[in-house]
Amino acid sequence: MKATIRDSTILRAVRSQDVAVYLHARRWREQERREGEYAIWQRTGDNEPVEILLPLNTAYRDYAARIAGVLQTLEAIEQRSQLDILADIQTVGCDAIHISAEGEALAGGAISLHGGTLFIAGVQNLMLAAACSAVQPRPVFYDPVPEAAMAYVQQVRISMGRGSFMVSVKAPVDLEATQTHIGKRKTSFARRTTLILMQSLSVVRDALDRSESGHAIETLLEVAPGGISANLCDALVDLYRGSQADQIRFSVAWSPLRRVPHDAVSDVALPADVVPLLREASRILRETTLREGFVLQGFVVDLEPESDHQQGRAIIAGLIDGDLHKVECNLAGTHYLRARRAFDRRQVIRCTGDLKQSGQRYILDNPRNVTLLDEES
Repeated sequence: MKATIRDSTILRAVRSQDVAVYLHARRWREQERREGEYAIWQRTGDNEPVEILLPLNTAYRDYAARIAGVLQTLEAIEQRSQLDILADIQTVGCDAIHISAEGEALAGGAISLHGGTLFIAGVQNLMLAAACSAVQPRPVFYDPVPEAAMAYVQQVRISMGRGSFMVSVKAPVDLEATQTHIGKRKTSFARRTTLILMQSLSVVRDALDRSESGHAIETLLEVAPGGISANLCDALVDLYRGSQADQIRFSVAWSPLRRVPHDAVSDVALPADVVPLLREASRILRETTLREGFVLQGFVVDLEPESDHQQGRAIIAGLIDGDLHKVECNLAGTHYLRARRAFDRRQVIRCTGDLKQSGQRYILDNPRNVTLLDEES
């Protein structure tokens, strides 16, 4: 049964420039244009030319009817539903990243409420990790998130698919582009993010394939930073935790507004076997990455002075990414004396240093700017 779109509000909302890009991408050619009125597009089908009259002015009373005619012609030529064609036209300026959780339990496209919440959060964190790498690749990303990455995740849109449990992420590659820009613009931030994401997923797949030879972790760490981050690994784990999928497939329908590199990765499938590898990679990346200039604030819960009582090790209980942890740091001179005062008087202490993790331990190297809060002006 064919679905014919008759809603004039929906039809009038269709942008003629999006239709033009869609037609251009499918090898239609503009034969005639009267600016601000109409354009005639032509394509050879069944050895006979087929024409589409594309209205260019939404103020015309028959604009909706003309767009309906365009959809009817495309439906006949492509043998596809008008609903599917319209969805493609509306997102022609976006890279559509399809993330499908596949498995017998997910065949109906349903998922538990808790699992779905975790899955969606994983999708958001996955795209945010890729966007952060597009700004500047790092093994681990902490707050504050780069402004460009935050703007990206606020701009992209998601929709739910059919069949398996699928989320589609629509990332606009150029909101103002028209068919005159096709293939002529530099790589946009959104496109760069998509390329980094898919390349990173391909590296994860390659690392999993090497797991039997014992080189899986090395394969991942060799390319970090470069798209593989602890944040990306954690986000992928959340996708599996939420969906309980046997496999998650990532595929991209590239926007024709921008040229796609010949070596771009468009499809990657990751089985659930990848989860232990991702967890181990995240652990190693977090433990081996210094957080330079970390500001630690909290209470001194223990002091271990050396013989001269002018230096020693302080244990400071403070927040790290929202959780309370004990952090070790070696202090000397006035820094140690301030820590001694904070310990005796139960005062809040603040210091800056380079935070690292070793197993369950946190260590603050190169401590500096040690102050007590009540001493600050």
